[in-house]
Amino acid sequence: MTPRIHAAFAVVASIVVAFAVAWGFVLVGSPATRRLERFDEQRLADLRTIAREIQGMVEDPNEKGTLKGALPKTLAEAAAKARNERVHLRDPETGEPYAYTVTNETTIELCATFARPRDSDWDVFWNHSAGRHCFTINVLDPPPY
Repeated sequence: MTPRIHAAFAVVASIVVAFAVAWGFVLVGSPATRRLERFDEQRLADLRTIAREIQGMVEDPNEKGTLKGALPKTLAEAAAKARNERVHLRDPETGEPYAYTVTNETTIELCATFARPRDSDWDVFWNHSAGRHCFTINVLDPPPY
């Protein structure tokens, strides 16, 4: 093989490799994008766990749709009473606490700040825009966890 053929082969191989890497980023996203997605997935998992734990502590298991106790006044109070020891109360990226508000005797609002929007065709209750988003949850009629 002549040096020209080697050079042509090297150029073509380099183009193919560059295209494959670029296509991989298009399909999967950049490492930075994937990192943001993982933080958002953790935020959502945290909020679901918090909501599930609060529902478990206030809904009467013997009589569905009935409260056995009042909603916790704060997120710290909810965590202290939680059955699950792995209740995360803070954003995994920033360390800021999630926002928690009791809006009436059966409804809470949980808020977090998301890096990217979520627009899933399944489990649509948990879809959100980028930025701060709040979920209003009735503990006697909760969304799917």
